[in-house]
Amino acid sequence: MAIKQNKFLQVINSFLKWLSTLVLVILVIIGITLIGIFVSGKIAQSKGQTPPISLYTIISPSMTPNINVYDVVVVKTTDTAALQVGDVISFYSNNEYFDGKPITHRIVEKFNTEEGISYRTKGDANAVVDNDYVYEQNIVGKVILKIPALGRVQFFLASQGGWFIAILIPALAVISYDIVKITKLVAVKNKINRIKKQGKEKEEE
Repeated sequence: MAIKQNKFLQVINSFLKWLSTLVLVILVIIGITLIGIFVSGKIAQSKGQTPPISLYTIISPSMTPNINVYDVVVVKTTDTAALQVGDVISFYSNNEYFDGKPITHRIVEKFNTEEGISYRTKGDANAVVDNDYVYEQNIVGKVILKIPALGRVQFFLASQGGWFIAILIPALAVISYDIVKITKLVAVKNKINRIKKQGKEKEEE
């Protein structure tokens, strides 16, 4: 019975190690991807170009339930002529109320005018359409992906003590793992020494 329990525990332990490794790899891939997007965006901005990919943290519930507060949207630069009613876009409003912050809403109307294409937008949770028209030159791009709740991590890391905790927890995990490993090695070494000692005592008898 004890042997079966030991084998079961070994299987569980192996599975947990595999799962933790998988999660770590996924997090690393996501982290590298986000850093790459951020860096490429900064490089493009320094050259006076529009970044091909932008990330925005949603701070308004106007697009719920499809896009919630603290979700991060991935926005891709898109040919505005290809945008259609139903697409979700990020854009800058001419309204000073928004203080130059990008807005993410859904296109509900599209117009061809002498000045070019313009759009009417609306938040999914809003009762009425936005007052201001959206013009081609103010569009950042089309939302191609939503990363749920990632903004919470961003706000946490930006908070007082957030970076400290983010560094402290992994450090404690590594230290704890090393302590457990050393404890096991010491226990094995002590067991070997006891066996050797018992062997010598038997030989002396």
